[in-house]
Amino acid sequence: MLQPSYSQIMNKLNSDANETVVTSRYSIIIATARRARQIIDIVNAEGAGEITSHSASKEAQALKEQLKKKKPTAIAVEELYNGKVKIREQYIDSHIS
Repeated sequence: MLQPSYSQIMNKLNSDANETVVTSRYSIIIATARRARQIIDIVNAEGAGEITSHSASKEAQALKEQLKKKKPTAIAVEELYNGKVKIREQYIDSHIS
């Protein structure tokens, strides 16, 4: 099981902000999954030579080193808990005609 738990992440994220940032387990799971996918894509793009920026290449190398010890999901959970990744609310405005 990954640590910290979703409730620990929710408590930490909400305690760091003036207002409630995260209200559901679902938003933590989605944010973690998206970041894990992003980590994989960054490392793969670097391996294929698609990254030209020095800072992006440096980030890709750091992630590649972390992937030797941890899975992308574990890295994403850790980044979310430590505040390296933020959850933004997306509002979908739908009108029924």
